[in-house]
Formats: sequence, C-alpha cells, structure tokens
Amino acid sequence: MKLISLNTWGGKIYQPLVTFIKNYSRDSDIFCFQEIYSTTTSVKQFHSIRANLLEELKQILPDFQVFYTPEFSGYDSNPNPVDFDLTVGEATFIRKDINVHSFEELPISGDGSEKILKTDFSNLPVALQCINLIIDNKSYIICNIHGTSFPGSKLDTKQRLEQSMKINNFLKSKSGAKILTGDLNLLPQTESIRMLEKNMRNLIKEFNIEKTRSSLSPFFKRPDFQKFADYIFVSPDVNVKSFEAPEVEVSDHLPMILEFS
Repeated sequence: MKLISLNTWGGKIYQPLVTFIKNYSRDSDIFCFQEIYSTTTSVKQFHSIRANLLEELKQILPDFQVFYTPEFSGYDSNPNPVDFDLTVGEATFIRKDINVHSFEELPISGDGSEKILKTDFSNLPVALQCINLIIDNKSYIICNIHGTSFPGSKLDTKQRLEQSMKINNFLKSKSGAKILTGDLNLLPQTESIRMLEKNMRNLIKEFNIEKTRSSLSPFFKRPDFQKFADYIFVSPDVNVKSFEAPEVEVSDHLPMILEFS
C-alpha cells in the first residue's frame, strides 16, 4: 500500500502539482491533502489559489473515493474575505477498491462558527479527519490533519498541547493499526511532538528526513526558514516498507510518501 500526504498550498503551483498527482496515482492507494479549496461557483482561479481545487482533483483521480472536511469558509489564503462561496479544508482520496468502514471528523479547536477570521489565524478551526479502512482483513485508522498555524513559530502553545492531547486520546480509543499524517505546524523539538511519539513511531525522525518544506517556501534560505511542519506517525503494528520526502517543487511543502503492508 502506498500513502502520499501533501499540503498543496492551495494549488498555487498547479501544473506541476497535477503532473505529480497523475504520475503517482498509478500505484498509490491513499492521498491525504491539506489546504484544499472548494467552491460551488464557476470561479476556478482566485489570485494565487485554485478556488475549485477539490473538483479538479476529483477529475484527476476518478478511481478514488473522496472525503472532504471543510474547516472554514469565506476567506482566501492570506486570509482576506471573498465575496463568493469558498471553503478550505482537508481531503483524503482512497482508491475505490479499498473497503471504507467509517468516516469521522473530530473537532480539535473551534467549530467553524466564527464568521470573522483573525489575520493571525488564531481562531482558525482545526479538525482531525479519520477514516477506518479494512485492508486484507486488517483494520486501519487513517487520520489527516492541518494543525493550528498560530503562532508562526511552530513552538508549543496551550492550544497545540491540547491538540496533541486530543489526537492521542482519540487514537487510544480506536482499535487497529493507525496512521496519522498531515501538516501539524510543529517543530520536531516541541513537547507537542513528543506527546505523539509516546505511542507512535515518528517516521520523520526514524528515517532522518532532512526537511519537509520545499525551496518554494517564501522563507527558503532566510534565517527564519523552518525546515519542518509535516509528519507521519504510525502505530507499532504498521509494517513500514519505505518512507521518503522527495525534493519536488509542487508546493511550499514536500510530499511525504509511505509504503506499508
């Protein structure tokens, strides 16, 4: 089985992103995407983002089931308010021949009821998207998250510690093998990461991944460039065959590619 996780940057690097996804869709089974925009209008491009990225991905991946968790509406990526229907959230694509047993959305912070988004993202809602799969008679929980982005230091805060606590508690309540992936907006040395490592293998650390942010990041080569934001954690009963974060320029984040059996 092959799983790919990627923060798409709202599709800003659209054609290379499409080419990457098409190429990897030939032998991949699960895609976990973050920063996926969707609209019911005819708007395709809005400033630098693809407003209908979800719909475009559905066309690119026709052989996959789609699970979309919108977290906020009415804003672009800056964030600035927009005057048309626009949502952003996580999307998980799972090949149609895989048995999906259940789908859950766990609120981590906020509930989406806020109508005005603060410019520092401090009230941005976060949800954990979880899908229970049955593969070769074995149960797997696949969790996709775009963690709280405030503050930009990616260091511990009360909100981030609570985020890790809620994730841990949720995963402990579930049986079967577990895979947690996404853009957690955390640096490796944080207590928030150490909390997740208590019961899960941190593949970023285990495979000595050098960075998960690409050279397209506006902060690349600056003193404040942060090398890490994205992670894959797996429970001990996941048989990891390979793991990498290849240097491809399809986003300001690098894709993470996990092969497991």
